[in-house]
Amino acid sequence: MRRRHAVVNPRSLIDPDEILADSVSVFGGAEFLEGRIEKPIGRGSSFLFLVIAGLGMGYLVFRAFSLQIIRGEEFAAKAEENRFLTRPILPPRGIIYDNDRQPLVENVPTLAMVWERDVFLKAGGGLDALLERLASLLGEEREALFELGFPRDGEVLNAPRTILVAKDVPLARVVEIASREREFPGIQIVEHHRRAYRDPFAFSHLVGFVGKATEEDLAQGRVAHQEEMTGRTGVEAFYETIVRGKGGRKIVEVDSRGRETQFSFLESPQVGGSIQLSVGGLLQRRIYEVLDARVERKTGASVIAIDPRNGKVRALVSYPGFDINRFGYALTRREFDAILRDPLKPLFNRAIAGMFPSGSVIKPFIAAAALEERLIDPAKKIYDSGVLVIPHPYRPGEVSMFRDWRPHGWVDLYDALAVSANVYFYIIGGGFGDQRGLGVERISHYARLFGLGSRTGIDLLGEEEGSFPDATTKAVVDKKDPVWRVGDTYNISIGQGGVQVTPLQIAAATAAIANGGTLYRPQVLEGILDKEGNLFPMSDSPLVRRNFISQEALSHVVKGMRQAVTLGTARMLVDLPAPVAAKTGTAQAGSGLPHAWVTAFGPFENPEIVIVVMVEHAGEGSTVAVPIMKEILEWYFAHGSREKEF
Repeated sequence: MRRRHAVVNPRSLIDPDEILADSVSVFGGAEFLEGRIEKPIGRGSSFLFLVIAGLGMGYLVFRAFSLQIIRGEEFAAKAEENRFLTRPILPPRGIIYDNDRQPLVENVPTLAMVWERDVFLKAGGGLDALLERLASLLGEEREALFELGFPRDGEVLNAPRTILVAKDVPLARVVEIASREREFPGIQIVEHHRRAYRDPFAFSHLVGFVGKATEEDLAQGRVAHQEEMTGRTGVEAFYETIVRGKGGRKIVEVDSRGRETQFSFLESPQVGGSIQLSVGGLLQRRIYEVLDARVERKTGASVIAIDPRNGKVRALVSYPGFDINRFGYALTRREFDAILRDPLKPLFNRAIAGMFPSGSVIKPFIAAAALEERLIDPAKKIYDSGVLVIPHPYRPGEVSMFRDWRPHGWVDLYDALAVSANVYFYIIGGGFGDQRGLGVERISHYARLFGLGSRTGIDLLGEEEGSFPDATTKAVVDKKDPVWRVGDTYNISIGQGGVQVTPLQIAAATAAIANGGTLYRPQVLEGILDKEGNLFPMSDSPLVRRNFISQEALSHVVKGMRQAVTLGTARMLVDLPAPVAAKTGTAQAGSGLPHAWVTAFGPFENPEIVIVVMVEHAGEGSTVAVPIMKEILEWYFAHGSREKEF
């Protein structure tokens, strides 16, 4: 009998029985799996599945129709908008020149780091992580980034669209950012302009500096973009509307990662207007050098130079200065805090905002007032024993003593100005014996005619008005002793007793003596330059008042100030290349050394310059301020007076 062999499909490697698993259960054959595996799906379940699948397909078709047909144009426009960004182009500021048409500041092309909110959102970065990396990169505290405009609450939508993170970015840092692009989402490197100031310390208070625009600047329309730079102090601030210029815009095409691919101009920027100052750059620098060598940063000082013929400022120096090239650009918070803590207060413009007792530099104005009121003949002599003794009117035996700095003997008005005799001015100011005095009302009146105790109106921000006391102001200010007495009149007659003036006020008042009785408003602007370099002078008249005091009275005062140089306290100035007239001053100011003053003008016959030197808490004017004045005038008569026709 032949054996039958099962026919096996050579193409199959699996036995047919294994396909349906109808053999004995692997658990011992207690239960069969057949039937359970082959059970068909119910009709209800199949119908439900088909309904769900149909609804899903219908929704997808509807959404595709809505996005592409109904709202297609809207989303196409948004996609186009996301592909293009509008970026501001900051305008270069106008150039500031001195009176020899030498630039005091220039615009240097540089790179800046900005953060753009829209690019950041597209990149999908984390704000906390970005701020952490930026703080490390810039070497700043995180708090400094919040002050730039980054939101403290971490809500990106609360941030400005653009934040200027850093200016004047070094090339090495640009390369580092480019190599770590993914770590700095939203950070862009853009072209910028940096103000580069020549002689930044000498011109720090005069030219001033620029800083980032504030929310107030934006709200008041002074700038169009918050990343713009705006003048903060000095000429940069006062003539901001002229030198600022007008920004432009450009359209930037970006890829999906926010990187620029190409751009085109929408509006070109307009360069700011250039201006020329009346200040002599060489004179300004020389004055600062002299102060730096003489004062050696031991105290504060200021020097003002004015042309008495028109009120134009030829120099304005406040010492110590500071590096304006670092302000608004590379100054760290630590450096800024160190400047604020400096006891000499380098940010303080002493020349126009410092209020000091005038001391004896007020005496020429007191003398002019007494002569104008015909209270005394200039040749009349008064005996100066070194002290004026006033008996107490209600307490017999008690006296008040008003001292001079030394006995001078018999002095007339010329002698009194030359040697700065206090007793003489006590008497013509407040009266004594048979000599009538001006009295507080007339002293205050003439002081204000000369511009003391009020702002001069100079074209710089931050000027203080000072104060000149009288009976009314004392009653308001001094509650413990509100009554004005003759002793108070004596004190203000020599520039003490509450008299507070600025160096600029003394310079402007001295100019009125030098020019024969015309008070000008000091000006630092010579004019505005057009694109071809043509100068358009200032149109406003600087005249404040004229003929408020007679030529006769002033001629006697000028004679006394000249005698101060030939025979008196300013004898160090006698051998200058041109003759000058001067008045020194030593003003007590609380504890410590007094303030040292000197005011001078020359040449004596035809004055073309008035200079005031004031050194704080330094000693006597004749020994501290006069040597500084001599160095300045020596240089001026050798170089400055012939450089340019004023």
